[in-house]
This record gives sequence, C-alpha cells and structure tokens, in this order.
Amino acid sequence: MEFVSNLADLQRVCSCPICLDYLKDPVTISCGHNFCFDCLNHSWKDLTDAFPCPVCRFGFPERKFRRNPQLCNFIEIAQLLRIRKSKRKRQEENAICEKHNQFMTLFCVKDLQILCTQCSFSAEHQRHYICPIKQAATFQRRFLESSIQPLKNNVERVEKVLILQGRKFLELKKKVEYRREEINTEFEAAASLTWSTVPLSNWSIHCSALPHILFFAFIKKKRNNS
Repeated sequence: MEFVSNLADLQRVCSCPICLDYLKDPVTISCGHNFCFDCLNHSWKDLTDAFPCPVCRFGFPERKFRRNPQLCNFIEIAQLLRIRKSKRKRQEENAICEKHNQFMTLFCVKDLQILCTQCSFSAEHQRHYICPIKQAATFQRRFLESSIQPLKNNVERVEKVLILQGRKFLELKKKVEYRREEINTEFEAAASLTWSTVPLSNWSIHCSALPHILFFAFIKKKRNNS
C-alpha cells in the first residue's frame, strides 16, 4: 500500500498541472509548483502586471521561473515504471476547454464553473477564488454531507407531524360517524313516538309541528345528559 502511495506521489510530481502530461522542459516558480516551460509561458503570455501561479494563484510581480533539470530524472523513472494513465484515458476523465484547447483542471468557486488555466486568468474570473478541481470536489462533498443531515431531520419531523395529523383525522372521523348514528337513532325514536299517537285525520296538522317536537326532544335529551 505504501508503494502504491509513493508511486502516486511520484506521478503527481512528474505531471504538469496544465497539460496533465509528463513535464517537458520542467520549470519551477517561486511558490514551488512545477510546469512545462511551454505551458507556463502560454499561460502567462497575455499578462503584464502580475503573474499568478496556475495552481495556488499566488501572484508574482515579475515573470520569473527557473529551470529544473533535476526533475527530469524523476520523470524518466516515472516513464519507465509506466504508472501513468494513457493520454486518451486522461482526456476522457478531464474536459477540454473549447476556447483554449487545454484541460479544465480548475474550479471557480464563485461562478461554480470548471476552467482551464487561460480561462482562470481572464478578467471575468480574475478576482474570484480559483482552486484545483479535486480540492473543490472534496470541499463540495463535505458541504453536501453537512447539509444532508439537517434535511433528513426536517423530513423526519414532517413525517411525524403527518402521522399525528392522520391519527387525529381518523379519531375525528370516528366521532362524527358515531354522532351521526346517535342523531339518526334519536330522530327515528322521536318520529315513531310522535306518529303512533297522531290520528291520520290530523296528520297534516302535526307535520307542521314536527320541528317543535324535535326541538323539545333535543332539549329534553340535553337536560338528561347534563
């Protein structure tokens, strides 16, 4: 496992963060990051006042770098070990900027856009926080993980409220049905008692008195219950 980790470190040291290939004619700038001479030169070609590092964005007042021939030895070792992925595989894993034909390895936190080195130096993103995609992915993953738990808690609370409201609805429905049956029973009892004592000849007269009869029956029932 340690051997694999060391190989990955060697691969990272020997890779140009701009073209993602083995370093060619490697140069090192003051912050310690390494680039191909042509890649760095191309990235800084339109800049005059400040020269930021394409990786850490640290700005330098001068166009200054030094050749790093010692790094060529590590590159030769890495090539012999063949630990790198094929160029085609790297192209599949990293998008290419249509405007500058460079790998898009950077991320603008403000605009939430992936950028190539040239795009990151443009006026549109010049004052924005730019970082490598892997670093941004780690941050965004942690942010999402920290946001998911509160959402889960809110969902659980809503589900509990819905269950409680559902139970209350069923209880209320049962009470309404029970009360409806009581009213029907009372009405039938009052009706049978009233019509059994009323002669057919006076049926129409007593029909008009039905509301009063029901009202007094209701009052009597209420007094008995109290």
